[in-house]
Amino acid sequence: MTLDSRVSLRDDPVQQLACGDVLFEAGGMGTVWQLTAGALRLDRATADGQRFMQIVLPGDLIGLELLAAYPYANTARAIVPSEARRRVLASDAERRLVLMEGLLQQQRRGEDLVALRSSSAQDRLKALLLMLAPEDDAPWIAEEAHTPLPTIKDMAAIIDTSPETVSRIFANLKRTQILDGRERQSARFSRARLRESEWPAGMTRSDGGARVRDHLGA
Repeated sequence: MTLDSRVSLRDDPVQQLACGDVLFEAGGMGTVWQLTAGALRLDRATADGQRFMQIVLPGDLIGLELLAAYPYANTARAIVPSEARRRVLASDAERRLVLMEGLLQQQRRGEDLVALRSSSAQDRLKALLLMLAPEDDAPWIAEEAHTPLPTIKDMAAIIDTSPETVSRIFANLKRTQILDGRERQSARFSRARLRESEWPAGMTRSDGGARVRDHLGA
């Protein structure tokens, strides 16, 4: 049973999602949701399994197709601990406003998808980490913040590469201390430092850490 199917029983306005929880499944009916914390991935079923379609970040609306009487087009699954709340749309004016929000959101996520699916694997992973990290100006963010991360398998699917490639990049980042204290599904790093650092080619190689150290020390 997905979390969305339990809303009719409990009528909870907010849903807490552990990593891996499914908020709703493609083909179902329910409610429009807004993500308030964490991150989700939207997937569409194919003959080969689930295909990644889009990342959902805090503030994003999901399930807008319900406003046109269509079922959910994709399955929404949490890739880090997340929170979503129902958007109660009681009037036509509210529904129109939400549709306008959704249009602007799709433009932003379209740009994100280009960053996650173009250039080198290391640049795509860097883009994903920056999307998941808290904003620099958040008052509770320290210089090196602890950031929940998706599984290696999820990150590989999102940036369209292999889990082995993602693992190799992380290993090289840890050696160079760009990422500090990485655990199975989290890491501590400075978003500003990560954004400003330029990674040389070769991060997917076994000697990528040495290449980064040489580059940063130049």
